[in-house]
Amino acid sequence: MYNIFNECVEIYNYMEEKRMKNINVGMIGFGYMGKMHTMCYDIMKYYYNTDVNVNMYAVSKTSKTSFPIKFEKIYPDYKSLINDENVDVIDICVPNFLHKEILIEAIKAGKHIYCEKPLAADIESANEVMEAYKKYNYNKTSRITFEYRFVPAIMRAKQIIDEGKIGNIIHFNFKYYGSEFLDPNRPISWQSTKEKSGGGVLYALGTHAIDLIHYLIGDIDEVYADKRTHFKKRLLLGTDKTVDVEIEDILNVQLYSGDKMGTLLLSQVAAGSGIDLTFEIYGEKGAIKFTHENPNVIYYFNNEDEKSPIGGFSGFKAIETTQKYGKAASFPPPRVNIAWTRYHIASIFDFIDAVANNTKAYPDIQDGYKVQLVTDAIYKSAEIKKSITVK
Repeated sequence: MYNIFNECVEIYNYMEEKRMKNINVGMIGFGYMGKMHTMCYDIMKYYYNTDVNVNMYAVSKTSKTSFPIKFEKIYPDYKSLINDENVDVIDICVPNFLHKEILIEAIKAGKHIYCEKPLAADIESANEVMEAYKKYNYNKTSRITFEYRFVPAIMRAKQIIDEGKIGNIIHFNFKYYGSEFLDPNRPISWQSTKEKSGGGVLYALGTHAIDLIHYLIGDIDEVYADKRTHFKKRLLLGTDKTVDVEIEDILNVQLYSGDKMGTLLLSQVAAGSGIDLTFEIYGEKGAIKFTHENPNVIYYFNNEDEKSPIGGFSGFKAIETTQKYGKAASFPPPRVNIAWTRYHIASIFDFIDAVANNTKAYPDIQDGYKVQLVTDAIYKSAEIKKSITVK
């Protein structure tokens, strides 16, 4: 009886493996965001009922037993991982200046690509990526990680705008503040080095806001910017020597999208700020507001609501969105409050689902390039103190 039971279990497991779609993901980079992505691939199966099984591969100089999760295989360098025919997806979580070479190799190899933002460290590198994109007729699924598109409140904001609920948009304000560089004793790192990061608060925080403006409002076609570096010197790690800081930690931008005018305010030296992402969008028929201090709701104002007696029903209404995704998860319940990790899980599931079904996933490489064009224009504007057209 025991042997028959074991045989039945083996047959069941074999049939399950055949039923499941196996997607092999190769991780390049296992720092802060590399750990986040890897965790999301690993726990995705607990959140969604899916017929996709993700197997993990990685680049490392250490053994695969040194990692907290199981990697099927460890490669000595990124090229050997990319050129392995068994690997379907390349996930890029290395510093910005390394993106270009890895992206071009992955495009040449015809791999699906999941890449942390920004697309590249500068516009010249981004242009080289797009040249490869066109040269090799890249048609695989790609994603640049702008995870705020996967906040249900922001997804609902897009629906409200697309349904015409606020009418033609007149103007908008976006703000993204943090305090991570407020400590004057924080040593310099690759994030605060122009050569390796490509930029400061604009790359770290502003790229997210720019992508949201593209997503919710439309393409940015003109900018006027000013930037500052508050702490002009930083300590070298482990020494008492200081070096010049080459990147900005404060940036203000006037934006134009067609006949719509807006502002973008960025800071990494704003005391008391965590993930302080907020936006307001004003139209002819209403408005919407979002604050990441409460990401469970989107605030909607209908200008046609009755304003009397004594205010009638006029005012901003909090629409509860919590975890009410369009593609419902099996865990946790939709009513449960949401947080940052959940956006990444939703983004990675959406991407893997697109890979499994051979469809596109947005924001993709082309969306990442559109953001890069804007960041390049912003830096040029801040340098010459003049308005710049986005090209």
